[in-house]
Amino acid sequence: METPESFIATHVATVEPLMRAEAIEEWESAATGRPEHDERLAQIRAQIMRIYADPERFAKVRAWHQADGFSDPVLARQIQLLYYSFAKGQQDEATIDRITQLQKEVESTFNTFRGTFEGAPRSDNELAAVLMTETDSNRLKAAWEAAKQIGPRVAPTVLELVRLRNDAARRAGFANHYAKNLLLNEIDEARLFATLDELARLTDEPFRQAKAELDEILADRYKIQTADLRPWHYHDPFFQRPPRVGAANVDRFFTGRKLEEIAIRSYDGLGMDVRDILARSDLYGRPNKYQHAFCTDIDRKGDVRVMCSLESDERWMETLLHELGHAVYDKYIDPDLPFLLRRPAHTLSTEAIAMLMGRLALNDEWLIEVAGAPADEVARIAPLVRSRQRLGMLIFVRWVLVVVNFERAMYENPERDLNTLWWDLVERYQRVPRPEGRDQPDWAAKIHLALYPVYYQNYMLGELMASQLNRTIVKRFGRLVDTPAAGKFLIDELFRRGACADWDTTLEQVTGERLSPRYFAEDFV
Repeated sequence: METPESFIATHVATVEPLMRAEAIEEWESAATGRPEHDERLAQIRAQIMRIYADPERFAKVRAWHQADGFSDPVLARQIQLLYYSFAKGQQDEATIDRITQLQKEVESTFNTFRGTFEGAPRSDNELAAVLMTETDSNRLKAAWEAAKQIGPRVAPTVLELVRLRNDAARRAGFANHYAKNLLLNEIDEARLFATLDELARLTDEPFRQAKAELDEILADRYKIQTADLRPWHYHDPFFQRPPRVGAANVDRFFTGRKLEEIAIRSYDGLGMDVRDILARSDLYGRPNKYQHAFCTDIDRKGDVRVMCSLESDERWMETLLHELGHAVYDKYIDPDLPFLLRRPAHTLSTEAIAMLMGRLALNDEWLIEVAGAPADEVARIAPLVRSRQRLGMLIFVRWVLVVVNFERAMYENPERDLNTLWWDLVERYQRVPRPEGRDQPDWAAKIHLALYPVYYQNYMLGELMASQLNRTIVKRFGRLVDTPAAGKFLIDELFRRGACADWDTTLEQVTGERLSPRYFAEDFV
C-alpha cells in the first residue's frame, strides 16, 4: 500500500528534474529571446501541469490532507503543500495545452517587443530615460504611448488565458481563478481586501496632499497648469515610482559605477555573500533580452541567479538590491530540508526581504557607509530623501490598489469594459487623469497582469512584512545597515525555516506577532 512518504518520494523524483529544466529554459528564454527555448519551456510546463492535473493522485493527496492525522509536522506540511499544488492543477488536457501555448506566446512577446518611438524600436530603459529627462509634453506623450504599444498586442491572448483559468477554476468548485489562487496560496481574500481598504483609507489624505505638492513641481517643470498634467508627465509609464525631481534625486551617487560592487559591499555588511549569485547572473541589457528583473532558484540546491538590465542609477540600484534579497533568501534556506519545503515560506515572505533590501537605496546611513556618498551631501538632502521615500511608498500603495482591484474585477468578469475600468481605478486611487479619448488596453502593458496572475498583492503584503521585520531588527540590533547580527538573525530565524510553516505563522515565529499593517503605517503614513 502506498504511504504518504513513498508518494512524496516518487513525486519529488518525478518533478524535481522537470522543475530544474523548466527554470533553465525560462532563464534561457529571458536571456536570449530565442523561440526554441520558448517551445521547450512550454513543453516542460505542460508536463508539470499534467502531473498536478492527475485526478487519481489528487484524490490520494486530498484524502491524506483531510485525514490530518500526522504526528510529524514536516510530513504534514509537505502533504498540505502538495494538496494546494494538486488542487490548483485540476484541469483537462485541452486546457493545459492551450494555456501553455498562450503563455509561451505572451512571454515571447514581452521578451522581444520594443515600442516604436520616433521611427525606431526602443528598449524600456530608453523610453524610461525620455520620460525622466524630456520636458516637451508632445515628446513625452509619444514616449509614454510607445511604452503602452505592447498592450494591444497581448490583450486578446491575456483575456483568453483569463477565461481558460476561470473555466478550470469553476469546474473545480471555485468562483473564479482569482479566488481559487488566493485560497490555495494561503491568503484569505476577505482579510486581504480589508487590509487594502484600510491602507486606502489611511493613505487617501496623505497621498492627496503629497501629490498636490508634486503636481506643483511637475507643472512648473513642464511649464503647464496642474490641470493639464497627464500620465506621461510622471516619469514612469504607470506612475508606480516617484518622479525624479528636486534635490532628493540620488542618481548622482551611482553614475558611472558598477552597481554589483556596491551590492556586494551591502550584503557583506550583513554577513551574506552574493558573489556566487552575481557570477551566475545576467545583469546588462541587450536586444531580445527580457527587460524587467527577476531572481530564480534553478534547482533548490544553490544555483540562484538574478536577471537585470542595469543602468547606473537609483532605480536599478534599488532593483538589484531587491532581487538579491530574493536570492539570499533562496541561498540560505536549510539545505537539509525536504525538497518540497526547500523554498521560502511564501512569495510574499521573499518579497518582504526583497523590499527590505531595496529600501536601502534611499537609506542615508547606507548611502554614506556602503555606497560611499559624501556625508555632508547626504546630510544636506537626508530630510528630502526621507520625504521622497515616504512619497514613493504612498505612490506605491495607491498603484497596488489599482492593480489588485483591477485584477480581481477582471477575473470576476473579463467581458466588462476593462479599458474604462483601468482608468477609473487610476483616477480614483492615483489621481491621474486619463488621456482624452483613449480606449486602449493599457492594463495589458503591465507584465504582471499578463504573465504572473494573482501575484501583485504579494508586493503590498511584502512591504507590510518588511516594516514588521525591520521593526524587530531595529529593536534587537539597532539597525540593519552593516549589522552582521541582523543578517544572521534573518538567516537563522527566517530563511533557514523554508516553507515549514505558512507565511503568517512563520512571521509570528520570527517577530512575535502575525502580520500587522501598523508598522508600515508608522513608517510611511
